Formats: sequence, structure tokens, C-alpha cells
Amino acid sequence: MLALICLGNLTLDDIVHPDGCVHERCIGGDALYGVLAARLFESASEMVAPIGRDFPGDIRARIDAEGLSPDGLPARDCPTLHTRIVYQSADHREVTLLSDEADFEILSPDQADVPARYWDARAFMILAMTLNAQRALIAACRARGSGLIALDPQEEYIEGNEAAVLDLVTRVDVFMPSLAEVKRLLGHEDGPRAARDFARLGPKIVVIKMGARGALVYDAQEDFSFLQPAYAAAAVDTTGSGDAFCSAFMASLMEPGHCLRQAAAAGAAAASFALSAYGAEGLFAATPDEAALRRDRLLAAVE
Repeated sequence: MLALICLGNLTLDDIVHPDGCVHERCIGGDALYGVLAARLFESASEMVAPIGRDFPGDIRARIDAEGLSPDGLPARDCPTLHTRIVYQSADHREVTLLSDEADFEILSPDQADVPARYWDARAFMILAMTLNAQRALIAACRARGSGLIALDPQEEYIEGNEAAVLDLVTRVDVFMPSLAEVKRLLGHEDGPRAARDFARLGPKIVVIKMGARGALVYDAQEDFSFLQPAYAAAAVDTTGSGDAFCSAFMASLMEPGHCLRQAAAAGAAAASFALSAYGAEGLFAATPDEAALRRDRLLAAVE
């Protein structure tokens, strides 16, 4: 049985740093960041992410070499999603979609893209994509699967859709917003208060990502929360670090006997690889042994 299915997008990203240095066409996308991070802790993880007609063959070969199933990469007759990410500082960036907005919808997965055997997975990670795609996938996961459903919202679509996003929160088991998304949804940045407010809507677990400050993890059933510190690492490109955190968290949670603290430490360890290089290169280079070592260092520091 598969442990985790990461559902999202694949992109090519042009990354611009504050000094004007540009790295063009870095392979990225939340589904790729997510599944590479998840597989550091649980090899029985797959992704579902449609690919455009011009998706680079060399990148496809690298994905295949990771042992990921081609069944989760349905082809679409449109160009690969292309974004421009401009950093004003290490912790502030602006993301511009260079592709047509309609292509973003087309290149977001739907339930028809999910292989039949994936519905038996123990968990589904719904990563940031269009609101319509997330809504449809959550409904399908609830109707066709029996695994936990985790949601990572997308900041850009929240304004004007707050009620719709909060409705999605009622339908998932794990809600994993960033602090910026908390502010857009609730109008404040009080993490403990927000975690309890979200949990009242239904999720058993709420995780609020706070960048370099770590993540707040709240267990609604035990009414217990803790702060997971970030793993200290030089930040080269923070794109995808949140996707890596969420997916590694969920993958670790699926491991027998693992608790929230272990899952949170796994998420922080995975995020540290994601931000260590441009695009997904840091995660491609990481190994499960290195990831476990970083996770265990974080756990030891807490103890």
C-alpha cells in the first residue's frame, strides 16, 4: 500500500536574487518538492502532476531515475507552467506566473488523473494549486479514498475567497497554512489562537509554517501544541521549502509508531534541503540517511 500521494504542479522557475543574479528554468513545482521530500522518509510515496507538451526530457529522465511512477504524470496539450520568482531579500519574494492563467487550471490534477491504486494510499497531500482543483480533489479523496487528507492552501487565491477556503478546512484532517495565509484568512498572526480556530472547523492537526522561525504544530484531540524550530541551513532559494515541510511531515506521520514531534522534525529537515540550492536540486541531492540525521538532531535538541 502506498503511504502518501502528493498532488500538485510541476513548473519551470526563473529565480532572480536581490543582487540581480538570475537562474533560469530551474525545475520546481510543489508536487516535485513534495514527493522528493516525502521519499526521504517514506519511499512508498508518489505524486500526481500533469506535464506540459514541452516538459524537458532531461528533467523527465531525472524524475524517472528517482523511481517515481510515470502513471502520475498525465500529459496535457499546453506549455509547461513557467514562473518568475524575484527575491527582494532572503525572506521576501514575489512570484509571477508567466504562463496563461488558464494553463494553471489545465495543469492542475483532477481525480481522473489519479491512478486507481493510488486511492488506497494512507494519506493525500493536497498542495497549493487552483482553488477549484483543490476543492474537487478533496471531494474525490473523501469519496474514493480512506486516507488522511492534508491541505496546503495557496496564498494568492485567498483574497475574496476566504469563506470558500475556510469551507475546505472543514473537509480535511490536517490543515497546513503559512503565517501569511493565516493573516489573509483570519486577519491576525496569532499562531496558537489561529490553530485552535482552524481546529474547531474540523482538522485533527493544524500546522502553521513560519519560515525561519519554524512551525507551530497543534494536536486538536490532545489540545496540545509545540513549536518546531527550523533546521539551521544557509538559504539559497526558499521556494518549495514549505511544500517539502508539509509532505515530509505527512510521510513521516505515516511511518509506524511515529508521533507529531517526529513528523515535525522530519518536515524541518526536508525543508532545510529544499532551501539549500536552486529549484529542487537540494532535494534531488539529499539522501534518506542525511535526512534522518538532521531529523534526529532536531529531536535531540528538543529533548
